[in-house]
Amino acid sequence: MSNHDSTRVSLLLRLRDRTDKLSWQDFHDRYGELLYRFARARGASAVDAEDIVQEVEMYLFKAMEGFEYDAAKGRFRAYLRSAVVHAAGRRAAKEARQGEAVDPEAFDYLTAVREANEDDRWEREWRLHRLRWALRQVAPEFAKKTLEAFQLHVLADRPARETAQQLGLSEASVYQAKSRILKRVKERLDALDPEADV
Repeated sequence: MSNHDSTRVSLLLRLRDRTDKLSWQDFHDRYGELLYRFARARGASAVDAEDIVQEVEMYLFKAMEGFEYDAAKGRFRAYLRSAVVHAAGRRAAKEARQGEAVDPEAFDYLTAVREANEDDRWEREWRLHRLRWALRQVAPEFAKKTLEAFQLHVLADRPARETAQQLGLSEASVYQAKSRILKRVKERLDALDPEADV
């Protein structure tokens, strides 16, 4: 197992300790927004999406005792997607006991991986989650105007000319900002991403 593979797994292993509040906060910081956005993309209201995040985290909290990571079973991201789908289904049906919690021991990882791969919304949210995470990591390395140019041109999909005019920059500066930040984001994700394939 490489250093960054072991780093990817380390958070999951730390979650086995239910009293480790810092690790559980780290989990929420890394995945809470992803779970929330995916629940919203599936039609949940803002309040329901928040409840779904709490429910997924609660079930994971219960399931982590005695957890042993087994890469052969599949990706953790497939488990997260299925957990949101099941929680949203239970909420939509207004029956708390309609579906059981997604138990990592009995979980069909192969089916979950296939379903996750076929779910365009989940893949989009996963990619955006990784991009937002990497951007937060590299943002302190860039000047405010460089970040603003990237946000307007890349994230808001505004033309380079319009972005340049709004920020008082040249178009070349906008393209440079895009190139420099994307390069650092890729480097950051390649070095250490938020458990992309766990």
